[in-house]
Amino acid sequence: MINHLTQLLSRRSAPPDRDSSYAGGQTIRREMFLIGLFCLAAIAIVVVSMQSMGIYRAGMDSARERITGANRQISSYIEAHLEGLAAAVRIMAATPDVVHGDTGGEESRERARTYFRFVELSNPNVKYCYAGYEGGELLINGYTPPEDYDPRIRPWYAAAVRAWPDMKIGLPYRDIVDGEWLVAISSAFFDKSGLRGVVSVDSALSRMDGMLNSIKSFTSQSNYVINSDGLLLIHNEKTGFLDQNLETIVPGAMDLFTGDAGYVEYLLPGVGTRMAYFTRLKINDWIIVSAVDRDEVMTPIRRRIALTVTATALVTLLLGLLQLKTYESRFVEPFLTLKRRIADITSGKEAGRKPPSFSNAELASIADSIEGMTQSSLRRKAAELRLILETTSDGLLVLDDRDRITHYNQRFLELWGLRDKHVGEGLEGFVIGHIRGSVLPESAGGVLETRHQDHNSQLVYLKTGIILEQTARPLLEDGNVTGRLWSFKDVTIKIMAEEKLRLLAATDELTGLWNRRCFMGRAEAEISQATRLRQPLCLVLLDADHFKRINDTHGHAAGDAALKYLANTLTSRLRSSDTVGRIGGEEFAILLPNTGLETAHTVLEKIRAVIEHGRFTHGGKELTFTVSIGIAAMQGSRVSIDEFFSIADAACYRAKALGRNRTVVLSCDGPRTDETACTQ
Repeated sequence: MINHLTQLLSRRSAPPDRDSSYAGGQTIRREMFLIGLFCLAAIAIVVVSMQSMGIYRAGMDSARERITGANRQISSYIEAHLEGLAAAVRIMAATPDVVHGDTGGEESRERARTYFRFVELSNPNVKYCYAGYEGGELLINGYTPPEDYDPRIRPWYAAAVRAWPDMKIGLPYRDIVDGEWLVAISSAFFDKSGLRGVVSVDSALSRMDGMLNSIKSFTSQSNYVINSDGLLLIHNEKTGFLDQNLETIVPGAMDLFTGDAGYVEYLLPGVGTRMAYFTRLKINDWIIVSAVDRDEVMTPIRRRIALTVTATALVTLLLGLLQLKTYESRFVEPFLTLKRRIADITSGKEAGRKPPSFSNAELASIADSIEGMTQSSLRRKAAELRLILETTSDGLLVLDDRDRITHYNQRFLELWGLRDKHVGEGLEGFVIGHIRGSVLPESAGGVLETRHQDHNSQLVYLKTGIILEQTARPLLEDGNVTGRLWSFKDVTIKIMAEEKLRLLAATDELTGLWNRRCFMGRAEAEISQATRLRQPLCLVLLDADHFKRINDTHGHAAGDAALKYLANTLTSRLRSSDTVGRIGGEEFAILLPNTGLETAHTVLEKIRAVIEHGRFTHGGKELTFTVSIGIAAMQGSRVSIDEFFSIADAACYRAKALGRNRTVVLSCDGPRTDETACTQ
């Protein structure tokens, strides 16, 4: 708007009107024909594009639904298959005869084998059911392992121990005797003495082939199973892909399988682009993939699109020809008749016949209406510009080349506390003195000074606390500066908001304490000052004990309330010179300048006791927690900030290791807790 006002106020000479007469070119009949032809082509393109897109989306949605249905059916089958085996393992891992099969005697072992036989007979998917023990024994039904067989080094045993307390479901490995690929579902079991062994159920991967072969929605569809490492476990086609890693067949394929389920596309060398839907089983890390050739999906879609495009093009062509004929009879002919009448009237001849859909009276009425509307529009625009000038939020002042006031608005007077009678004296009189006397000394030199470059904004600070943004723009006439338009915008709220944002960027949103970045900067400064003045400095790391339990039991809102309570407790019991920050989830840090080790220990012990015996309320309940505190002391010799934090962190870790809810200090003399003295 300011640019527009500048142009209006600039005294430019209006350029002469150009000859607006039609200097040759095509006839109206030809132009209407070309316009109609263009519209016809545009309509045809839009209609065909929309229909083609609809056919494509419908075809792709149908194909995806078919692939998804097949994949979900396979996934449900395999997951149920594994869940049945896992249920048997859970029961066996809790059976005393199985747990103590290596030490319970022959009767106990026979009962365990009987249970293994029952599991194998009751579930046709089970090939082997057995248990291995820490002593190297193997308890199994109907199978004689090699003499040097040690279950502890078998994949199913090691995987179950690593996964405990969870089960290891779906570990593929080869049978040590016949080399057949098996999938193991195993679980470690313990007693008071520790790890006793692992119970496991094996199922042949070939048991799952039938389902993958029977469910196919497309000729080119292939269903296969991979684990999280990309190993191909099951494939419905014996193509030589089994036992290979998918990454070696399709580089980068594993990066596509993100999330629990979804659609992906990948390039299979020698075949082409494959569309696939995958499902990640919840019971283990297996991924079930159903893939088809994109060309097989696209062939019927392309055929339907081609038929639709042909039919639509023919219909659109016929309708377009009818439209062109209608345009010619209802628009082209009346305009040509009107042209001849206007030519007759301007030449003084008697006007010819009236246009089929117009009349001379109507044309005259239109001409009068146009002139009246033009004059009315000009008056309305002038009033609008005056209204804009007076209602704009910017204060405006226009000076000529002699610094005489030529225009101003009421907003300018309001911002500077002036009245209409004051500006009548000119800029060099009362106005300039009043304006420059209203600003702070550091801004006085830049107010209404033309030595500053035009268009550059400058902040002006008034004594009343208002902040104005001052901008000058030149008024030009034939390239010469004939004056300037000064604008003054009240940016007080904006500047204050920016200051507030800078403060928010330095603090933690939840607790209002310094965030990690600002706390680290403060720590660097305190270390430098303490070193220079050879004063003691203590760094405290404070961590809420079992904080996850509060979140899990009472919800994250209770956790937030606990952190606020902890922050308020710290700030209310520390000096204003101390610095408190939240540097992690439930981890706080404190800088105690000019504070010795004993004083720091006393202060933090009081805070720890207050938190231990204190309560905070959330959801109508009184909750409590404790903290572990680590204190690092610097006695004048400079240490790096990383070393300082490392010492404090070690002290905090020591406090947790000693049972939590205590304070540990570390200095040159070693650690000390509130209960015992230690030597580091």
